[in-house]
Amino acid sequence: MAKGQRRTTRQPPPAPDEGSGAQAPQGSVSAADVHLTALDLMLREMAVDEELLLANLAFEPVIIGKQLRDKHFTVSDFQGVEANRTLLGVFLDTLEARETLNLANIMLRLETEHKAGRPIIDWIGRERVQRMFTAPFGAAGITMVEDIDPVVDRIRDRNVRTQARRLMVMYAEKIARSSDDAYEVLGGCIQELRTLFLQGSAGYIRNMDTHIDEMRELVQVNRQRRKSYIGYETEFPILQERLNGIQKQFYLVTGGVGMGKSTFVTQLAWDLVSCNPELTVLYFSLDLNRLDVTAKLVAHAADVPIDYVKNPYLANITFEQRRQDGLAKVAEMRERLLILDEGNGRIFLDDVRKLVKRTKLERGGDLAVIIDPLFKIHIKNDRMSFHEKCNLLSAELKTISAVEGVTLIATAGLPKAISNRRPVREDLEDIMGLLYDPYVVFFLYCDYLNDFETPFLEWQWGKDNFMIPISELLIAKNKMGAINSRIFFRYYESYSRFRECAPQEVENYNAMIENLEKFKEVKRKNRAPAPSSHSGGGGGRQGGGREDEF
Repeated sequence: MAKGQRRTTRQPPPAPDEGSGAQAPQGSVSAADVHLTALDLMLREMAVDEELLLANLAFEPVIIGKQLRDKHFTVSDFQGVEANRTLLGVFLDTLEARETLNLANIMLRLETEHKAGRPIIDWIGRERVQRMFTAPFGAAGITMVEDIDPVVDRIRDRNVRTQARRLMVMYAEKIARSSDDAYEVLGGCIQELRTLFLQGSAGYIRNMDTHIDEMRELVQVNRQRRKSYIGYETEFPILQERLNGIQKQFYLVTGGVGMGKSTFVTQLAWDLVSCNPELTVLYFSLDLNRLDVTAKLVAHAADVPIDYVKNPYLANITFEQRRQDGLAKVAEMRERLLILDEGNGRIFLDDVRKLVKRTKLERGGDLAVIIDPLFKIHIKNDRMSFHEKCNLLSAELKTISAVEGVTLIATAGLPKAISNRRPVREDLEDIMGLLYDPYVVFFLYCDYLNDFETPFLEWQWGKDNFMIPISELLIAKNKMGAINSRIFFRYYESYSRFRECAPQEVENYNAMIENLEKFKEVKRKNRAPAPSSHSGGGGGRQGGGREDEF
């Protein structure tokens, strides 16, 4: 009700520029404008929205054109003056023919194509076409928009209201005057309104046949690619097998402080962009600056120590050649690997949403988004508690992944108290969004950081990395696969690189953890209970303390 009141009581816009069909939505009100009817206001709003769409399409045809194509926007969606419909048709035909949408091509089409025996340019006007390409936002109320979807939604909403109103008026007359059965008239009205509703909701209401067709198409594509998995490829074969490839879903990598989350997702970013030529990676690095991330990428690309990448202070012919090769490989990915940090200011959730949408439209093809860490994304409501903010971010990132059809991988730290033991799924129960929203939840853990005498440590004498910690990745949640399975990696610190252990090694390390767990369970059972006389003194050590946590 309040929305309807705002629509009818707001000030009408000023008169349009002659020949443009556009009007300003706000401005001064003349004495004659006070008596404008609701129809006059609707026609003005219609003209403004159509001119707004045309101006932005002329200014940025690649981005706006893809958005209109994705929304299946056609000439029939324009219900205003015929000049606007004709001009939109010429614009869309030019893009469909893969021609450049510029003034020269449009003028050529308008002069050669005829309508009712006259060139189309005579219907539209030369000055208007020229002004649309030289000063598209010169008319009052016509501005550049970052996202054309709200304009498209307004146009279609107005069209639906107009058609629905027409149908209801027509059937109201039939009810009052027709000799037909009243129930038949009502049934016809309901059927036509239902058809109108289904036409407008086709984007989000689909039947099972549509789902089956999409699945068949996916299977056919995978057969042509000759791959046994449906997601993107990485250099981690066991992880790829467990997940059926990295898919267009929301993934969360979490763990304690210093466990290697940033290094892991950076290496994953390089694998995705180097192993999948059709994929673009957008990396929001909110922990490391862009130079540190670039150094890690070069180290991954050329297998060279990261210190030498950043500061080649000692001459090493082998490393220097690798370093130059790594720099060249990373430079080749300049169009498909984009790194953003906070060097230009804080990054808000709306920034992430807009950049994801714009990057996908500009680059075309598939897109993977990596956010490290999730907690550093800012939101405008700064009064939220930490848990509320995390739940909101998790829900919104899941929505971005689903709506835009992108892979989204984010990292999140665990409280310091959990960093000295293996994390479990219950550790995320305080922040339910991080547990329930992601498609897959990983726990990254390195026992060497808590216990220098751990058995999860290998020695390679005579190597740069003679102590090699064994890190483990627990798949704590997987909506379409096995859970509570671990994958083990060797971590080469000087190279800032994870290497996946062989399948037999993974099996052996899993058996080692099971044996340690059984040993600790037997030790707890055999431990004698503390005497009751000392239970209240506070001097004895209570059972089930931190040393018993696994």
